[in-house]
Amino acid sequence: MANGANEKTDFKLKLLKAVAFSIGMGAVFYYGAQQSVTFNEVVSAFASVPLLVIIVVELLDKAVDSMEVFNQLYSTYGGKSEYGKYAMTFIGMLIAFFGMLWLVSGTITLNVGSMSPANLVVAALLSLYILAPETGDDELILFAWLGATIATFGKYLTLIPHIPGLTT
Repeated sequence: MANGANEKTDFKLKLLKAVAFSIGMGAVFYYGAQQSVTFNEVVSAFASVPLLVIIVVELLDKAVDSMEVFNQLYSTYGGKSEYGKYAMTFIGMLIAFFGMLWLVSGTITLNVGSMSPANLVVAALLSLYILAPETGDDELILFAWLGATIATFGKYLTLIPHIPGLTT
């Protein structure tokens, strides 16, 4: 009986992750449409993300999926109430998303020199990717970044982020 309860909880957590991811994607697409972000701008912004950031995003995605961070959050916080556990897990997802958004958008801003709506869209997509369920086995972002780099003929290729005072 306990095993059935665990499977039910796992399904509900996957559903919560999928719903949160879908809502996040909807918000990103809505923002991009309201700011009239073109596909060309998104590809250029994606290609301008330093390779080191892409590798860190992929490693974080693998860590979040393999360590089942949100499952642990569910089982640790929220008290005895099932709704409290889901609420705490959702709040954890929001904190993780905005924290990653802040880090990735800051890195893109340092590298490009300014923040544009396209850069924010790309940063949000990278942040959402880390939170997406069941993506830890594939290097989808790395392949997308390689595609964007090829499409821009390597014009924006950067290995490490620009750090004022350390890199030129």
